[in-house]
Amino acid sequence: MDIELEIEGVPDEAIAHAIREKVRHLRHQMTLAGDWRVTLAPSETRGEWDLGILAPSGWQLASFAEPVDRLPDVIERKLRECLESNTLEHS
Repeated sequence: MDIELEIEGVPDEAIAHAIREKVRHLRHQMTLAGDWRVTLAPSETRGEWDLGILAPSGWQLASFAEPVDRLPDVIERKLRECLESNTLEHS
């Protein structure tokens, strides 16, 4: 499994690095087929973020309001939920 990660609008490089590390760690924990793409960008709605996850089964989109410093944990949780639900669908 490969996960391509695109991060936009996160001004703090330490936070962007923490997001990359969380995604990398998840990639090594989970064994799923196919390529995945994760995009994180500021939402058009002020103070919110848009998270897109392209899985082999299709797109999942979420918008949420979180402070920038919470993004690594939020992205990890949302991606884990998506990965686990995809695992259940293909079991």
